[in-house]
Amino acid sequence: MSSAGPPMKISEPNSAEYIRPSARANSRERPSQQQRQITNSSLHECDWISTSLCLPPLDAHGGEVMYLRLPAHQSEASRLKQHGGEGYSSEYDNRLSLMQLDNYLATIPQLVLSTQRLLHGDFATKNNMSNQHDHGEYFRRTLGKQGNQNSRSSNDMQMHQSAPPHHRLITSANSGRVINVLQGEIAHCTASQADILVSDGATTCHIVALWSRYIDSKSDEGQDFIDTIFNGSALATLTHIDGPGYERCVRDAIYEHIKYHSGQSWQITDNNYTADVINSWSHQASFGKGIIDISIHVMGGFNDKNGSSIETTSSVLKTFASVSSECNNNSFGRRLPQIRMTLKTCAVASANDDGSRCPLGRGLGLEVATGSIFLAEVDDIAEDGDIVPGASANDGISAQGPAVTVRSVRLWASSFHVPKSKQENRLIVIHRPDSDFLCIEPFFFGYHINAQRLLDYSDKKLLLATSTSPDVERLNFVGKVRESLTYMNRNKSEKIFQLGRPMKFKRVGQNGWIRITEES
Repeated sequence: MSSAGPPMKISEPNSAEYIRPSARANSRERPSQQQRQITNSSLHECDWISTSLCLPPLDAHGGEVMYLRLPAHQSEASRLKQHGGEGYSSEYDNRLSLMQLDNYLATIPQLVLSTQRLLHGDFATKNNMSNQHDHGEYFRRTLGKQGNQNSRSSNDMQMHQSAPPHHRLITSANSGRVINVLQGEIAHCTASQADILVSDGATTCHIVALWSRYIDSKSDEGQDFIDTIFNGSALATLTHIDGPGYERCVRDAIYEHIKYHSGQSWQITDNNYTADVINSWSHQASFGKGIIDISIHVMGGFNDKNGSSIETTSSVLKTFASVSSECNNNSFGRRLPQIRMTLKTCAVASANDDGSRCPLGRGLGLEVATGSIFLAEVDDIAEDGDIVPGASANDGISAQGPAVTVRSVRLWASSFHVPKSKQENRLIVIHRPDSDFLCIEPFFFGYHINAQRLLDYSDKKLLLATSTSPDVERLNFVGKVRESLTYMNRNKSEKIFQLGRPMKFKRVGQNGWIRITEES
């Protein structure tokens, strides 16, 4: 959404307005979902809705639980103040809400720190804090609470005066077993299956990482809370989302973690999605008082002119908040584990902007065993090795993974070969914790005249026609687009997905892959 006129100054909750319930971190108590608070501002008054989505404690040793808030629609008082008797625009209301969210995320101290650690490293964060008299002074300066300065502009100055952040290059030899997740894909795995989950090339897209473990609440009896892990292994998830509209897929990702830690399976219907999960869980699983602890990391987007980045942020955060509330409401009062979802990192939109409408972080890696995240870039050069039959020539021993060109074609095939009325936002699951295969679901593709027209464009025209953010794409963007479109126009899906079956790949060695046929 384009914004007309100069940016508006938006009021957001300050640190004193965070919800701080007195309950302990492992208590069953939750904030009221109906609680609202109107912030004071000379320009705008907005409603803020409390959620069950946790924030990390301010104190590294624990402390009171804090929860994320999300902006509601503009309040009636603000509508009258801003518009008088001239009517009201829902588009303006939505744009205002997104701007409020963008500003608010920059005022949460825990998220400011985690964003700085991700983008600039622990040293830069500690150095900034050591130059202040105390943490409060650091936060006041970092968050721009001086005079009438806008918090976002001051935060941008503090965070973006350093060199562009370093992205760790992930190769086939330097990072252990890698699973590379492309745009529109999602992968789940354990430490026995892979060492690193990674995705890169994000501009307005968001990369979301989940890492969970089951914690036995016997820690109440004096044991170390962190070390009392019930399941014995953590589950890691990474996905690359290109916009809003993936709410069902994000829910699926959360329930994959619940299913893994419960050790059970269930059937889901469309009528009462969350209740189906919880009811099946309560009938099949046997738990004491435990917690399924899910850490959430979101990175991507920038301060783009159209506002598409913060729109994606809003969609993702609202879905996580909704699922967290539903799970806790359904499990409350039953002998079921509490679902504790914590937003650990949110380096998104303006917080991921270098000050010139360009993203800082473009790729994210997740260490499967520890849950640590880092900026990453995937090496696209394959080493000599076995070529995967039926795929493109760039598939050897590579951190990119198998059949990367075929996988990239899916996005284009959907645009060209699927009617708009049947197109859906769907994340393709390429890896699951109960299988050692990397799978590519079959999809239809083949020659299309409009794809050929794009291939006939100059590089500049092709960039403008195919990118949501042409000004900030990497130099290899156009080359990759041409590679995908050329492959689609020169091949037929029935020859790649024989008999309409998925392509299955098995890892060989560290990062080699071979295709498994039904006869294998």
